[in-house]
Amino acid sequence: MTNYLLTVIGTFESEQDCTQIGMSLTPIVDSRNLKFQPDKKVLLFYFASEVPKEELFDYITGALYSVSNSFILTEVSDKVSVSLPEEVKQHLFDLETPTEDINMRLEMVRIKNNLDFMDQFEEEEEDEEVMAQFWLNLKDKLKKPSLDQILDKICCDGVSSLTAFEKEILETYSKK
Repeated sequence: MTNYLLTVIGTFESEQDCTQIGMSLTPIVDSRNLKFQPDKKVLLFYFASEVPKEELFDYITGALYSVSNSFILTEVSDKVSVSLPEEVKQHLFDLETPTEDINMRLEMVRIKNNLDFMDQFEEEEEDEEVMAQFWLNLKDKLKKPSLDQILDKICCDGVSSLTAFEKEILETYSKK
């Protein structure tokens, strides 16, 4: 399992914005807890996941599509340095101690339990099939950008700026 620090950049009105983003991240979090630190311009999330980084990036891009198009996803290792007030740092980087936000913890448990299709697979040799099914189910739940939004992004940033998720959607539109 790999630990990640997700920095979301934008303008956030309330801690509820942070909680909503946290809920959208829940399906990719494999650690017992998802930790976060809200601020008006930056949200920090710390979690562990077994999902490959490229797939995490695509998922997060889709999950944040209407919220923010600026984020940094960093694998946390002993080579990463972070400067935060000590009490914030201790809280954020402690995945073992549950967060004080009881509503968020209950919601995370509910979301994890709703992903019951994962429970039917127990054999290790079925991991690839499980992950394929997992991503199909998640893609159905993601907010899909409209054709206009994708074309605007191409116009502003070029085709190379599209994520795999956006390219897949564009390809679907091209077949219609």
